[in-house]
Amino acid sequence: MKPDFDFLSVSFFTKAEIYPGSIGSFRYRFQRFSWPGKEDAHIQAWVYENICFEQARNIETKNFAWTPEGVQELRAWLETKLQERGAPPYRVPYSGTNHALT
Repeated sequence: MKPDFDFLSVSFFTKAEIYPGSIGSFRYRFQRFSWPGKEDAHIQAWVYENICFEQARNIETKNFAWTPEGVQELRAWLETKLQERGAPPYRVPYSGTNHALT
């Protein structure tokens, strides 16, 4: 099975400053700071519960160097968090009430 985060590379993070994503109910978010080659260049990553980032409470975060080695560490960290948290399919809770439009 191909790892879920193979698409991440040093150049991937040049496309935008913030990147949200999900695999099923596993949510993640990245934010880049500065640019590769600069002393303070890094990527901050978050994993969180199956809810929007602004409402999430169960958040884990970690910083990684914006280098090939740092991105490799980021991929490994995400794979570990994905295994720990799981990724069941996303479902909207059903209240049991019929909301059909008539």
